[in-house]
Amino acid sequence: MGLMPRRKPPAKPVELMLVPMIDIFSVMITFLLMTAVFSRISIIQLDLPSAAGGAPTEPAFRLEVMVRKEGLELTNGRDTIAALPVENGAYPLKQLTLLAANLKGQHVEVDTASVLMAPDVAYDHLVQVMDAIRSTDMATANSNGFTGTPDAAGRISMFPKIAVGDAP
Repeated sequence: MGLMPRRKPPAKPVELMLVPMIDIFSVMITFLLMTAVFSRISIIQLDLPSAAGGAPTEPAFRLEVMVRKEGLELTNGRDTIAALPVENGAYPLKQLTLLAANLKGQHVEVDTASVLMAPDVAYDHLVQVMDAIRSTDMATANSNGFTGTPDAAGRISMFPKIAVGDAP
């Protein structure tokens, strides 16, 4: 008796199982969202000079704050106005705000300033100096002879347009 060739059963059409794949992706997305680090990013608006502009006009007054390891130096672009040394390892930001408010009272129409940073100064100090000259409280503004519309925090704008650069 001979062996008969065995017949293969008819092949089923292959199905692509999408449901398990969707389940795996939903678990992965949930895991990634739960482990993600969400950080708050705040953006500071900077007005940088453009290369396409014509010959710049020299302003009547320009506040420059140089941030150095030894302290802060305020100039008008040519002459030194004040030098504020570091006290107990911290920059004198309150004094800087008072000096900036006094200068704003003398030059009410000026709303631009430059913050020039030495290479060995931490970036956080740059941001603190920018915050110190950007705005002040209403009492300081009134005592220095300038006014403005207070923001939501009750602060008056002094030098909102800040350019950043390297200190000479």
